[in-house]
Amino acid sequence: DLAKLQKECVSVETSIEQKRLERHNLLLACKVQNVQIELLQGKLEEISEALTEEESTQATTDVFELEAAFEIDYSSLPTDLKTIFFFLAFESSRKKARICRQDFEYVKRRRYDLFNQCFEHVSVKIDQIYKMMCQNTSAQAFLSPENSEEPYLDGIGYNCVAPGKRFMPMDNLSGGEKAVAALALLFAIHSYRPAPFFVLDEVDAALDNTNIGKVTNYIRDQSRKNFQVIVISLKEEFYSKADALIGVYPEQGECMSSQLLTFDLTSYPENTRREETLQPQQED
Repeated sequence: DLAKLQKECVSVETSIEQKRLERHNLLLACKVQNVQIELLQGKLEEISEALTEEESTQATTDVFELEAAFEIDYSSLPTDLKTIFFFLAFESSRKKARICRQDFEYVKRRRYDLFNQCFEHVSVKIDQIYKMMCQNTSAQAFLSPENSEEPYLDGIGYNCVAPGKRFMPMDNLSGGEKAVAALALLFAIHSYRPAPFFVLDEVDAALDNTNIGKVTNYIRDQSRKNFQVIVISLKEEFYSKADALIGVYPEQGECMSSQLLTFDLTSYPENTRREETLQPQQED
């Protein structure tokens, strides 16, 4: 759209320059042929004889600015000529208004189509993803625009029905239910134009162990097929399901610095990871 508008601006500027040149040639013809025209402001004698390619752009601009101040007196024209003149001006303005209206309607329609294309995709995906994350087909998630005619002008309503519960406003859901709903929305929007990877910062903070298991199962399943995920987490129930761990710790010295520890979990069976991570604590 920006490139299109830039082209239109260049086209309009070119048209304006062409009109200025045509006006200059008409005034110059009146001067050369000694055609007397009434000027309310300016004099024909001030008009340059000719504009050539050798003249500088600045000189041409100066001539056009000088002639722009000329004001022609049309009061002496016959009534029929005045009518034709104003009619042509009116028709020209109406044509420009029609073109502007058509351009506006095109942009409006294009905006609506692009928004709806994304909205319809996300509306379908969010319910599917929410069911997968909750691991329950009774779970529901749906979007509803506040303005159906121009949905991009107002808000979008988002509601979820958690498994085994009745419908209630989003504000009345628990912190964990809100977190699962927010992740479902995130993944649904992502599915429209996928990114190569996610960085999730403590998204499990409000989740209990049951919901952590559901969310990690969904993320692990999707990371095998659709995207990669880097998760910052302090909960063992979450990071024990990862393929690899990266630990950050401070190191004292002349100045404090951060160091990294890495640990590959892919060689450990899924059902023994938690026991492996718990073993040092049990020995203590």
